[in-house]
Amino acid sequence: MRTRPLNRRRMLRGLLATGAAIAVPLPVLDGMLNGNGTAFAQGQPLVRRFATWFFGNGILPPRWNPTVAGNNWELSDQLAPLANVKEYLTVVSGLVNKFPGSSFHPLGSAASTTGGGVEDNSAVVPSIDQIVAEAIGKNSIFKSVELGVSDATPGGPENTLHAVSHRGKNAPNFPEFDPLAVFSRLFGQADVSAADIARLNQAKQSVLDAAVVDANEMRGLLGMADRQRLDQHLDGIRQLEMRLAMPTQCVAPPNPATVGITRDTRSEAPIAISGMVSELLSIAFACDLTRVASVVFTLPAAHVYYRQLGADMNDDFHDTICHTDPGDSASQIRVHRGVLHTMQCLSILLQRLRSLPEGDGNVLDNSLIYVTSCVSWGKVHAKDEWPVLLAGKAGGALQGNVHYRAPGENLSKVLFTMANLMGAGVTSLGAAEGLVESGLSGFV
Repeated sequence: MRTRPLNRRRMLRGLLATGAAIAVPLPVLDGMLNGNGTAFAQGQPLVRRFATWFFGNGILPPRWNPTVAGNNWELSDQLAPLANVKEYLTVVSGLVNKFPGSSFHPLGSAASTTGGGVEDNSAVVPSIDQIVAEAIGKNSIFKSVELGVSDATPGGPENTLHAVSHRGKNAPNFPEFDPLAVFSRLFGQADVSAADIARLNQAKQSVLDAAVVDANEMRGLLGMADRQRLDQHLDGIRQLEMRLAMPTQCVAPPNPATVGITRDTRSEAPIAISGMVSELLSIAFACDLTRVASVVFTLPAAHVYYRQLGADMNDDFHDTICHTDPGDSASQIRVHRGVLHTMQCLSILLQRLRSLPEGDGNVLDNSLIYVTSCVSWGKVHAKDEWPVLLAGKAGGALQGNVHYRAPGENLSKVLFTMANLMGAGVTSLGAAEGLVESGLSGFV
């Protein structure tokens, strides 16, 4: 049965026990689309999304780079955890961070996200996510969101060590590392007092309980497929509420110390927290709450401890494992295990985006996730063979399932390419040694 036409901005609405109004966002349903599922019923194309997914401390280039370029490539050792989404991957190898100087991790973070350098402890130009947000983010509820998995503390005062998103000089967008605060921001619409919070906790009312009447009425407007999609979407939000252990996620959270917030308090970047952040971002994308995001898995030069990977991993990953473990760029075993864990966590996000149907495809089909770091081989702060991975097909702009080799090319060129894939229309990008006026071709 064909769904009745629905406005793409339709939400489920209700009232909390305190009288505060809430609105639960919906994913793209068939009733919002044209007959073949390729655009909205009103003629607008399906939206594209962009995210920077950043991890600190680099890779082992010989174990990261695939050995064969082109469409007949095979996953490398360090990309193996992404096997389930290989068809969505574009690996770009051979890129070089052209900036001279010894401010390794801050400069590397700025080069890979802005194409510019660092002055007065600040990035000097906007980052790629903010460039894209200017092009596609203005019509969503949040122009961009900045999320984090682990706030394991790096050294140094530079804001490029503590943020990967920048509106410009001295204007960093610091990531939010508290999943509960992210949930409250995305799904809450009321500024509720402490007394309201206490009453809601006593009533055990969730954001979905408040919207149940509207949800039941809406089901009568939907075809069978959309009813199932709506139920799956609401189940996903309910599970997030339960995992976050907060029965009233529609309000700003109280002091985290009083409610047992699940966040990375041990500087370990665990899979469970990464999975929760991935779920929050996936729902935000699917519901068009935002079209642009940045995710900090670990900060540049992060003093993270991957204790959960084994008894021999209880060392500072940056100071000890990356910089002092013996071996060359192919044989640092503990570094390799840390990168594998990072890619396993990335895989959770990509598989979740792929699982969300949208039109004649899925959300990952309409997304571009830019994956990078603050350095190439961390032990020597290498600047060549920079890690760059593009995931998703950007609404058909990327073919996916390809290894593109670009030896010696400026790292900024991939930023230029992505900006224009997402409709920014830039003619130049970056600054100083990172300034470019053209991008890369061959995989678009």
